[in-house]
Amino acid sequence: MKLLVTGNIGYITTEFIEEAFPECQILLLGETEQKSNRNKSLSVYPMPKTEEEFKDIFKTYEFEGVIYFSNYLTFHGTMEGEIETLRKLLHYYKGNRNSRLLYITGPDSLYEDTTGKTLMVRSAEEFCRQYGELHQIAVKILRVPYLYSGTYEEDYFFKLFSTVINKKQITFEEAPAQEMHFLALSDLGDLLYKIFDNWGEGSACLQVPQVFHFTFQQLGERLAQMFPAANITYLSDVLIRDGISDDHVLRNEYGWFPKISLLEDLTEIYEDYCEKMNHKTRKIDVVKTFLKAHDKIVKIAELLLTFFVFEALNRVAGNQVQFQMIDLRLVYIVLFSSLYGINYGLAAAGLETLSLLAAYTKTGIGWTTLFYEPSNWIPFIFYFAVGAICGYTRLKNRDNIQFMKEENKLILDKFLFMREMYQETLSDKRQYKKQILGSRDSFGKIFDIAKKLDIILPQELFIETLHVMESVLENHTFAIYSVGKNQSYGRLEIASQGMTDVLKKSIRLDDYLEAKETIVSGEVWVNRNFLDGYPMYMNGIHKDGELVMLIFIQEVGDEQLSLYYLNLFQILCGLVETALLRALEYQEAIKNRQYVQGTRILKPEYFEERLYSFHSMREENRASYVLLKLEYYPQMTLEEADTALQASVRENDVWGISEKGELFLILSQTDRSSLPIILARLENDGFVCHEIDTVENANTGEKL
Repeated sequence: MKLLVTGNIGYITTEFIEEAFPECQILLLGETEQKSNRNKSLSVYPMPKTEEEFKDIFKTYEFEGVIYFSNYLTFHGTMEGEIETLRKLLHYYKGNRNSRLLYITGPDSLYEDTTGKTLMVRSAEEFCRQYGELHQIAVKILRVPYLYSGTYEEDYFFKLFSTVINKKQITFEEAPAQEMHFLALSDLGDLLYKIFDNWGEGSACLQVPQVFHFTFQQLGERLAQMFPAANITYLSDVLIRDGISDDHVLRNEYGWFPKISLLEDLTEIYEDYCEKMNHKTRKIDVVKTFLKAHDKIVKIAELLLTFFVFEALNRVAGNQVQFQMIDLRLVYIVLFSSLYGINYGLAAAGLETLSLLAAYTKTGIGWTTLFYEPSNWIPFIFYFAVGAICGYTRLKNRDNIQFMKEENKLILDKFLFMREMYQETLSDKRQYKKQILGSRDSFGKIFDIAKKLDIILPQELFIETLHVMESVLENHTFAIYSVGKNQSYGRLEIASQGMTDVLKKSIRLDDYLEAKETIVSGEVWVNRNFLDGYPMYMNGIHKDGELVMLIFIQEVGDEQLSLYYLNLFQILCGLVETALLRALEYQEAIKNRQYVQGTRILKPEYFEERLYSFHSMREENRASYVLLKLEYYPQMTLEEADTALQASVRENDVWGISEKGELFLILSQTDRSSLPIILARLENDGFVCHEIDTVENANTGEKL
């Protein structure tokens, strides 16, 4: 299984990958310390910065699942750009077969009090749900407590340890009585393995319960034992949030519950932190860290100290012949402007100006003489000019070096990315070559499709047609309409999952005048002008020159607007037409056996077949129906009841009798919102209607 793991993946470790995704090909996309390892089927890429890079990744890899670690998993972490990144991922991921997204987020959306953060979390969850429903992506939202780590530099506890070591101070932004919500990474890995091992159908929202009821005061006491010199404070006036209740879903469905407590794991986290930061625990490194943290003060101290050293050197060696040819003041200015830039160069020039003024004063030259004699200005002008020029040169060289480093890093990242892409492409090429050489030829595929469509019951043929077309054409927006004898209306028979609520249950052919002529002539119509209200592809199935069925493809991707795709759709429609005509001819041949003589009332065994087909379509979320038990007046015969039903219901509705002689009616593509209108019409025709719970009958195995 190929999985894309992205988002806030700095927590991920090698042990976590082995525990959560054994025997899976993993692509880590984002900032992480993990490295690519082809032996372990692990690839690591930086987070793409452009749409084109996202597109290239999803074109190269055909992911069977995407796992997104939310920024909200980090306690007091940064929350920017989450929804935009999700949009890019889902935009390029949509259209894949068996698309699955696991969005792992924090517990903030479960809190009753509404804040800006809770609104953002709920918006991200709702975005994933809505996008998944729109593009047939199975979305599971997993709400977990915050993660923690001693090695991830953006983690709350990593920063907490750094603060307490450097400043001996801990300030919690929570009240002492506030309960903590944290989950061990190993517990999460065990849960992810079980979720993907038993994914199930459809979308769901799962939440990890809070089983360790520890407070921040207990955490502070534990830290006080580890750091006796630390000063720990709380914000006591902060609102205390209630704990998260357990709905027992994870325990009942996956047999999972959290096992590791943060307080018990705190010592090990600190050991991980110390191991990662070991190079900073030496005395020399502590001094380096201090000097780096006070960089400006150190530079000013160097500037002043070196100034006094040069002044002393100038007084001692100034009278020697060797040093009379060298201006030590100018050397000092050049040195600091070249080392630290233009600001320090000008500061050095200012100090040496004061030194020179003091030297002139010592020789008896006053400031008035210096001011009114322009030739005396030359040394001062040169001091500031040299400081500015050398400082500017230093600044320019530093900027050039930084620019070249960034350019080299960008080129290196692109090179590594392209090399990984090239290696993966070669691997996929070998794999696909084996699949092509080992698979059946196109004639075998056509035979396989024709064999699947060899069905005599129209409703079952509709189901299999949808399965075949969705699989071959890699699209999940199909609809099949049956056309009545008057050639004016089409009734929805079946549609792809998630499309039944979007598509019209009944259509007028005159609403598709742009396509009608093409369809009637037996050709496929393509919506190349993107007309509103029209599907992207339309094709008709004909019998004896008359239109009997329409097949729609409601939406297609850019790559599916090609001549190859058009021809493939037309070939499949031709196979469906052959199978449907064969099924209709068979139904016509056994018409006398199916119906009660002189009526359109199906006999019990045939009616149960139709009911089972309708129920299968509804179970797959491809159609809807309502089953009614009809009672009619004693003075009305069965033939008269049949005549009344033919005038009251649609052509694609089905009615029949049970073994007990009871009359039943199947209302195709009917939901509860339109049911009252139909019931009123039937009651006016002399029927008393009772809705039957088909789910209960199916579960108990009871026959009608």
